[in-house]
Amino acid sequence: MKIMKFFPLVALVALMLQLDSFAQQIGRGDPTGSWARTGVHNGNQVRTVFRNSGVIAQPGSDGPRGAWKFDDNGYIGDVSPLMGVRLPIKDWNKDGILDTIHSVVITPVDRPGGGKGTGGVSWTFAPIPGFLNQSYNVVGKGIAFSDNPQTWPAFWPDHPDWKDSLGKAEWNGYFGRGQIHADQESFFMMDDNMDENMFTLYGFLPDSTDNTRKGQALQVKVRGLQWANPLAENTLFWVYSVKNVGTTLYDQTVFGFLVGTYVGIEGNEYSDDVSYFDVRESMTYTWDFGNYINPIDNPRWKPNPSAVGYVGYAFLESPGNQYDGIDNDGDDNSAVKKYWNFTPDAPFFTASDFDARTVNAGDKLVKITITPSGDYVREQFTVQAGTDTVYSMGKRFVLEPGKTKLVEGNVDPSTGNLNANASDGFDNDLDGLIDENYQVDYRQFKKALKSGVVLIDQVAPVQYKEFLNSHGRQDLMIDESRNDGLDNDGDWSRDPVTGEWIYGNGKLVDDVGADGKANTHDMGEGDGVPTPGEPNFDVTDVHESDQIGLTNFQYFAPASGIHMNNNEEMWGRLRPGFFDVPEIFVNGQATRGEDGDFVYGSGYFPLLPGNTQDFSLALCYGDDFKGVLKTKQVAQIIYNANYNFPTPPDRPTLRAVAGDHKVTLYWDKVAENSIDPTTKEKDFEGYKIYKGTDPDFTDAKQISDGTGQKKGYVPLVQFDLKNNITGYFVASPQLYTLNNGMPFYLGDDSGIQNTFVDNDVENGRTYYYAVCAYDRGKAIADIFPSENNKPISKNVEGILTYTSNTLSVVPNAPVAGYVPPKNSAKLEHTLGSSTVVPYYATIDPTKIKDASYEVFFNDSTVKGVSFAYAYNVVNLSTKDTIISHNKKMLATNGDIFDGLQLSFDTRYQTLDSIKMDASKSGWNKNRPNNLGFNVTPANYSGIVSINYPYDYMLVFSDEYKDSSNKLASYGSKAVPAKTKLNFKVFDITEPANPVRVQFGFADAAGAAQDTLSKLDRIFLSDREGKTISWWITFSKDSTYVPRGGDTLFVRFTKPFTSRDKFTFTTAAASYDAALAKTQLNDVKAVPNPYIVTNTFEQPLPSQIRGRGERVINFINLPPNARINIYSSDGSHIQTLQQDGGYNSGSLSWNLRTKEGLDVAFGVYFYVVEAPGISEKKYGKIAIIK
Repeated sequence: MKIMKFFPLVALVALMLQLDSFAQQIGRGDPTGSWARTGVHNGNQVRTVFRNSGVIAQPGSDGPRGAWKFDDNGYIGDVSPLMGVRLPIKDWNKDGILDTIHSVVITPVDRPGGGKGTGGVSWTFAPIPGFLNQSYNVVGKGIAFSDNPQTWPAFWPDHPDWKDSLGKAEWNGYFGRGQIHADQESFFMMDDNMDENMFTLYGFLPDSTDNTRKGQALQVKVRGLQWANPLAENTLFWVYSVKNVGTTLYDQTVFGFLVGTYVGIEGNEYSDDVSYFDVRESMTYTWDFGNYINPIDNPRWKPNPSAVGYVGYAFLESPGNQYDGIDNDGDDNSAVKKYWNFTPDAPFFTASDFDARTVNAGDKLVKITITPSGDYVREQFTVQAGTDTVYSMGKRFVLEPGKTKLVEGNVDPSTGNLNANASDGFDNDLDGLIDENYQVDYRQFKKALKSGVVLIDQVAPVQYKEFLNSHGRQDLMIDESRNDGLDNDGDWSRDPVTGEWIYGNGKLVDDVGADGKANTHDMGEGDGVPTPGEPNFDVTDVHESDQIGLTNFQYFAPASGIHMNNNEEMWGRLRPGFFDVPEIFVNGQATRGEDGDFVYGSGYFPLLPGNTQDFSLALCYGDDFKGVLKTKQVAQIIYNANYNFPTPPDRPTLRAVAGDHKVTLYWDKVAENSIDPTTKEKDFEGYKIYKGTDPDFTDAKQISDGTGQKKGYVPLVQFDLKNNITGYFVASPQLYTLNNGMPFYLGDDSGIQNTFVDNDVENGRTYYYAVCAYDRGKAIADIFPSENNKPISKNVEGILTYTSNTLSVVPNAPVAGYVPPKNSAKLEHTLGSSTVVPYYATIDPTKIKDASYEVFFNDSTVKGVSFAYAYNVVNLSTKDTIISHNKKMLATNGDIFDGLQLSFDTRYQTLDSIKMDASKSGWNKNRPNNLGFNVTPANYSGIVSINYPYDYMLVFSDEYKDSSNKLASYGSKAVPAKTKLNFKVFDITEPANPVRVQFGFADAAGAAQDTLSKLDRIFLSDREGKTISWWITFSKDSTYVPRGGDTLFVRFTKPFTSRDKFTFTTAAASYDAALAKTQLNDVKAVPNPYIVTNTFEQPLPSQIRGRGERVINFINLPPNARINIYSSDGSHIQTLQQDGGYNSGSLSWNLRTKEGLDVAFGVYFYVVEAPGISEKKYGKIAIIK
């Protein structure tokens, strides 16, 4: 099959028109602040607050600040994206002189130079409305997260059509519609419409078609991505996609970050930080100089003040330059070119390419014209004999043969300095290449500007396009772009090693359509060619960008030594080639820490109208430099794989029932049918249940990696498939090295369960649980097993936020007088003939209703026999269908509804399993010398019988007037002859409607003829004698010959069929006041005495200091009980009221008076009274401080 690699122009235009219509629905940065929100990423070991206006690690009042492992272990003061542009050169000041003006857009951040404009309005990025659920007002969860659908809007402004069958919004994912590939992904959009600085100073408007738009018309999509897999658990990815939605062409653009260091995050801990950078890894990093967090500044640092790691800021993806004719990222390799029908011929730069050359008449040169639509058109021309003037990219060149010298990006041999025109955005030597640079494109050379320390020096030439002779002009990995409609690297639906096409269900695996989701039948799905939005093509393929890499690092101390609202200062800090080694370093070693921050970036590149540029940051953590470096290298692997990192199964939804000294957990089965989007395999393997007494599950964190660091969690219990995949995952040496030798136990073939009862709990204490589904990994592909993460966060208000697979529960005894629902019961068989009867078991007594239910089945036939394959449940009280066509008819671990679980005995649901029901078969008269008998399938002379689940009756008489049949089902085989007999055979499966059936009879050799005796055999058939089912072979004593009045019943086990119906009735939990009265003396306060603290009490949120809560629990209370508490002098202190529910007889007192004041130590008295109970319970409490 021939597949074009170019997206068809007509389809591209149609798609762009559709996207443009959606773009018109996207609003602008909100100036009112009503859409400003914070979010908290906690999808793995990295936890941080962030704003939807761009800043990371602020505000600290709403969550952890770049924390690692524990919420209180913060490492970051602030991270702010910076985006700078050079305005078109013109006379902005109206003084007759051309002006070069720069604007750097910043974020609103709590640090010097916050970008305030007139009237206090922030000249910064601001969130675009519509990308969150405004009614979900939970601190730290105001931004849309993939793992919390409550945070999603009713529809996405950029994709209002992305809705499911119920009309609800599907996730707006990095990989498209409804695609959730990360354990946690956040998403918001912002723009710079509020940045009126350039308009205020110069009247600059970025969009000639809309004079209401301000700023520079930069619209940004921002995503955070986290995976909980041990390989990726120390990384948080930030992905930025910046689009020029105006009409202004910016010929010089730079993106970067401002980082405020603050390891320790409280008090003066900012004053001893150290920051440095690794040019080869494109990473900056920070650590605490003394590797010690002063407990006076941060007393909550865990596990101890000396356990301080490193944080790295990896510039994984830099913007690309698709116009300069240079292979900026050096990826124009032959590996991808085998998919294209041409021979690569792009030359590599040599040192002589940067020599100055004198222009002579007849020389061939190239000039560049930038068209209104943004195309860079190269045109070859010949130098004339006389002086000539030409224009390239709007720049004027006077060419005088024999005199004019052209040079670009060279190093001045007298000073060693790089020519300033290496980054001015022009083609200064008229060879068609823009900003070629000796120290970037030929000899990789960087040195610290102040100290002169050489940071890197190696000859590593890249390739380029020769516009004078066309060499390299077909090479699609030079000037590649993520919006050019080309599969530049040829990996769409291809195996990256063999280059072979990859199919799934008969279709190319990436041919899923523009929305990125298969089977929505949208534009481009199944058309055999790549479409923007599909995997591994354009915007979803990070390799299709000619990245320019990290181009500067500028350090400054103190942190106040910056003015973010000074555009020219910020532009200067981002200029390419500027690398600054902090002065605290001597001979490559830090001599002390200080209050220093830094800026780093990537530029310059053009940003044309309608174009999009992408860049990404990875926050990486490690115990030391080696650790943070390894984390970065793993992050690079994930990035290089297009963020296609193996994901765990879908997250189950966990529920819990608090009981008396027990907790019952149960969860759904959604994970068990998950397909990994990376491997395209159904790789679910099992569940691990974790338990903790804090939200971080530190009790369970006991598994060490190869370095001795505790990185893994010991499950409370583990359930895995019975599939012979057991023991520890065996990884390759390379994978174990990346994972620091971290083990992963796959299970022991225990079998899957979706319920568990934990009996090892203390009433009144809070326990945290997580059920994490995991997959089996794939050793042959170096894919380590993945399991669901288990984030539980507590915001500044103390509100806990859970994912669907996590929860907290406090076990307690129910109220006094509690009457529980029935634990289990058999169902009543109201119709049909199945041998076995289902039963139900109560799983969640709090969900049991006063209701009646009916269970019936769907069936199909096998060789004329009906077998149920699915069941249905209807609530007879409400007529609602609870379960429809459920094919999981299980003896154990069935689906749970209304708090109960059905169990089906499926022993007889196949033909081979049907057998005689001995308990219901036999003679009607019990004689010691009755003939014995046994029944087996009648397989005879090649005839295969059918095991009919019917019931038969042999009715005897005194006369031999009946006979057997010569059965037609035997065909040409020798069959028993018709024989005179004294009995008939009836099918009595329906007792009220017996039907006579045909049968064959064979006398045993030597036995009395025509008389039923030992070893005689009866062949049971159907009514017409066309099929054979069973043999009845007689045995034992033959002294008694059956006669009139004798009947033999032969009954068989029967499966469930559609004719079977069962009913059952449930009763909800109730209250018995008389019983409660007898239990009133069990009411008490615990702990008593109260001494300082107890296990019932929860710590304060990490952002708040103080003693924390104080709790005394009153237990075994009747429903609606009222407790009045008095001091020793009789003063009324507080009144507590039970809520009337039956499930918990516990009520907490926070040791505060009714005025909200803490009570003093001493003895207090309480009185308990309840409706319907005349007696009262009196008691006293001792509080000891």
